[in-house]
Amino acid sequence: MHIVIIGGGGVGFDLARSLSTKSQDVVVVEKDPQKVRRLDENLDVMVIQDNGASAKALEKAGIRTAGMLIAVTQHDEVNIIACMLAKSMGVSTTVARIKEEDYVENTAFLSKDQLGIDFIINPDKVAAQEISHIIHFPDASEVEYFAGGKVKLVSITVDERAHITNQSLLEAPLPTGCIIVGIDRPGEKFIVPGGKDVVKPGDKIYILGNSRVLRNASWLLDHYRKRAYRVTILGGGYVGYKVAEMLASDRTPNFSVKLVEKDPERCQELSDSLTRTMVLQGDATDLSFYKSEELEEADIVVVVTGEDRTNIVAAVLAHQLGVNKVVCEVKNPDYVPIYLKLGMDSLINSHVLASSRILRFTRREDVIALSILQDQNAEVIEMVLPSTARVAGKKVSRAGLPKGMVIGTLVREEKIIIPHGETVLQPGDRLVVFALPQVSDKLNRYFAGNKKVTHAQKQNQGDIQEI
Repeated sequence: MHIVIIGGGGVGFDLARSLSTKSQDVVVVEKDPQKVRRLDENLDVMVIQDNGASAKALEKAGIRTAGMLIAVTQHDEVNIIACMLAKSMGVSTTVARIKEEDYVENTAFLSKDQLGIDFIINPDKVAAQEISHIIHFPDASEVEYFAGGKVKLVSITVDERAHITNQSLLEAPLPTGCIIVGIDRPGEKFIVPGGKDVVKPGDKIYILGNSRVLRNASWLLDHYRKRAYRVTILGGGYVGYKVAEMLASDRTPNFSVKLVEKDPERCQELSDSLTRTMVLQGDATDLSFYKSEELEEADIVVVVTGEDRTNIVAAVLAHQLGVNKVVCEVKNPDYVPIYLKLGMDSLINSHVLASSRILRFTRREDVIALSILQDQNAEVIEMVLPSTARVAGKKVSRAGLPKGMVIGTLVREEKIIIPHGETVLQPGDRLVVFALPQVSDKLNRYFAGNKKVTHAQKQNQGDIQEI
């Protein structure tokens, strides 16, 4: 498919990188010369330095032969205009990054055809949702849901006291209904393990399975389950506000939430807007403020000031003061290794999260959801198996899947199954596949049907959808 991306910043860069490795024909339109240089130096895609809201620029990008336009600049208005122009030039599917919620709410007054937008995404809102998932499951550094919430993927760093430590996967006493699909060992290559692989202390493991079963898996891993009731949010921007709003609306458990913001005017706005939240004016990097407000008593500290370096400093302070769980937003991938070396693993990157949400719409109609791990070591794809797929009707052991790809879970008639070698894959099965990046582009070879229709084309009907 020929895909035009408007905006080469964080989200646009991640999208272009992912799509170019999947043999898609990608063109990026970016106005900023520094971002253009970064794209040229790092990616094998066509880059046009121009204004993405210009019909002339879109013509240069080959918009009339494009199957999709994805507008993800920092400016809502540019994204909307680019989508409107693209629709008028015959593009079947458009995706717009929209930060201002008023635009989303006002879509009721303008038709889908007038706006020219099929799908809307707000990366900050996606980040807030991911943070909320982690707060509800504080043992994990990443949490993803599939099959309407019935299947969950969690990543957990293994403690040396854990029951599972130094045992092969065949011997490990994992509860029925879940499976370890990935092991990220410091200093070694990420692997999709087999039965003989051994779990070691310090491994970051990815467990996929029944959501109900995984509620109790954390005790197996480190002897006790963490509970989070006292939550402190550092940063009162959109992400911090949205996390506080989500927690305030959640009565089970009943969270005690503090939100710290430096700007006094913003503090007043937050106090007026939020319920069940204590808003404090202060500096997230001020140690004396931490101590005076007893912020170290929090079960979880969420750091979302909007500035990576400030976030890292604030996260380190919280960690040094003894906070058990710190969730930190880091958008610049260059800072990620620094953060991980400090012994903290709960990273949120809104660019990667938004990119994975959008990527599923470039896939075939069989794909329901797609997630990219925060460190981008693997992809998790949820799909419905068509009757004409190569593996349909075959046993898993006879499917011939490449090394680095595993069917972790399948849902059949509402029943959650962890497949084994003798499991027969049936048409209509809802599969959750875990795959390393170097083999994920082979998914179609095994799981695709004959119809070459993208998920976006199937869904591209009715009202504008927020993703």
